[in-house]
Amino acid sequence: MSKHMEKGILLAYVFIFTIACITLPIQASGAVKPIEEAEDKLEGVTAEQKVVLEQLFTVAQKIEQLENEKAVLNSEIDTLLLQIEDIKSEIEDKQLKYKVELEVLEKVLVNYQRGGPASYLEILLGAENLTTFLKSINIIKDISRNVSELLITLKEEKTELQEEKDSVNAKAVLLEEKRSLLQDNLEANQKLKDEQEVYLASLQEDQVYYEEQLANLNQMWLDCTNLFGDVVDEMTKIINAGYFTLEDLNINYGITKMDGAIKEETFNRILRENSDLTEIIFEIKEDQVVIAVPEKHLVLSGDFVIKGDTALLYQVKSGTFYDMPIEEASMEELFAKGPLLIDFQAIAGENITIKFKLSSIESQDGQLVFEIKPEW
Repeated sequence: MSKHMEKGILLAYVFIFTIACITLPIQASGAVKPIEEAEDKLEGVTAEQKVVLEQLFTVAQKIEQLENEKAVLNSEIDTLLLQIEDIKSEIEDKQLKYKVELEVLEKVLVNYQRGGPASYLEILLGAENLTTFLKSINIIKDISRNVSELLITLKEEKTELQEEKDSVNAKAVLLEEKRSLLQDNLEANQKLKDEQEVYLASLQEDQVYYEEQLANLNQMWLDCTNLFGDVVDEMTKIINAGYFTLEDLNINYGITKMDGAIKEETFNRILRENSDLTEIIFEIKEDQVVIAVPEKHLVLSGDFVIKGDTALLYQVKSGTFYDMPIEEASMEELFAKGPLLIDFQAIAGENITIKFKLSSIESQDGQLVFEIKPEW
């Protein structure tokens, strides 16, 4: 290859690389821009407009919940239909087998009827010696035993057939229940959509404005749920990564138990120092733990409950997004990627070397108070 050609190829690679460096940031920026624009528009709404938007957002969440339920019901119905078809196929196979074995039994009984007990007696009396006599007895025993076993088999298969048929009937009833639920779901969904359309229409000249704002809000909510799933995952990893010191746990040792407390400022400091995502703020109140993501205007209220022997599970009870109430199903969307689970065994790390079990957890003003019992 000539030096001129090599130089040309090198320049081409440099050109492509330069274009890529210029365009990639623009593309990334383009993905963020619609979210930023939506946030700017929502920041400018008045208190009166927010009341209207809150009602629309609540209805939109309920519609989304019904859509999700519809998808689940459709999936369950499809599964039931497949199960019913499988059971019907099994019934056909068992019925065929049952019919064949019943025919065999009928033939045996017909032969028995033709010969009768006298034929067996003739066989025994016709024995020439003791050996033949004993063999004849064994043959008769085998015939009797085989008939008996065949009768038992037929009875078992008849029972299995009835159980399979009962299973089909039960599945069919469940299927009708699911279809009824689906119909109720579709009607409720349509009613909500009609109410939303009527409400939007009543806004008259502001309808387009609110439709746009609702679209912005839904877009931001989708962005928030995606981010929060990553936030929960990161929080769980950070809290369980062994950053807590013995001083952070405030352990008091007793004869039969140990108690301690983790302050909210400790949670916030460790998250702030180790998080690569957005700011997360813990606020621990009396019987309540608030988790806030200021950047996304998301505030959740809930509490920790004991999960297993050494873990805590965060159970969200209520929440707001841009000061608008979040429906229960929508709060579940936030934890779709996984729950917020704090493992005290991981938190304690090498600070507590004995095996223990969490016996109580309590949210107090500014701290999470816990009690653990050693397992000797």
